[in-house]
Amino acid sequence: MSIRFTKFSFILLVAILICSNLKSQNNTDTTKTKIKLNISTDIVSRYIWRGSDYGNSPAIQPSLSLTFKNIEIGCWGSAATNSNYTEIDLFAKYTYKNFGLSFTDYYVPTLNGLPTSPDTRYFAYSDKKTAHCFELAFSYKGGEKFPLWLMGGVYFYGNDKRWGYDTQKDISEKTYYSSYIEAGYSFAVQQNNIDFVLGITPTAGAYGKKFGIINLGISGSRKIKITESFEIPIKTSLIFNPQASSAFFVFGITL
Repeated sequence: MSIRFTKFSFILLVAILICSNLKSQNNTDTTKTKIKLNISTDIVSRYIWRGSDYGNSPAIQPSLSLTFKNIEIGCWGSAATNSNYTEIDLFAKYTYKNFGLSFTDYYVPTLNGLPTSPDTRYFAYSDKKTAHCFELAFSYKGGEKFPLWLMGGVYFYGNDKRWGYDTQKDISEKTYYSSYIEAGYSFAVQQNNIDFVLGITPTAGAYGKKFGIINLGISGSRKIKITESFEIPIKTSLIFNPQASSAFFVFGITL
């Protein structure tokens, strides 16, 4: 155990120093160009997304994006440390004032060590066979006086099939159009940020077997100062999924 801990500590320290250097370079570069490069990595005790556990283990989640004015294009991924789950997402988002419109290509080839679709190759995009799933989402984020956020997303193409809730759809491999709607509220307590979230699914599909609450939780986050120019954000979340009768307590850090 001591050897494993020593290796992990060394890797974590190197990652912190690299990310600190990258962030300082990014801050300098943004004064010379209107394009902003965003690089970060989250390390979480569990990957809980919209009320479900993906991987059943700690996960490493890198992200890379470019922002130009109101447009952001990037990539986000998650890899479970037990090798039971991997995900690579490509996304594009347009923001106008408090509103956002985003498109996401979710690529999930395996879940719990099993293939998620008939064809798990990355460049296979046939609607009924692909491991990709496309989502269109709308969002609203309030200002400081009323920090409420709202979002709604729907899968419209790809691997949103064969959920076992609708016989006709399953036999013909039709899209379920799985949907997710979320509302949240944020406020600050001293140096801590608190977020409340409520997420529902209106129909049976990827998130649950029927209409209901699937994501109910509270999160607390703050930044720990490492050096004069570098801070590490940490976050702790208590999450419930009433429909699945499950609960999660998650810790994460961002490098």
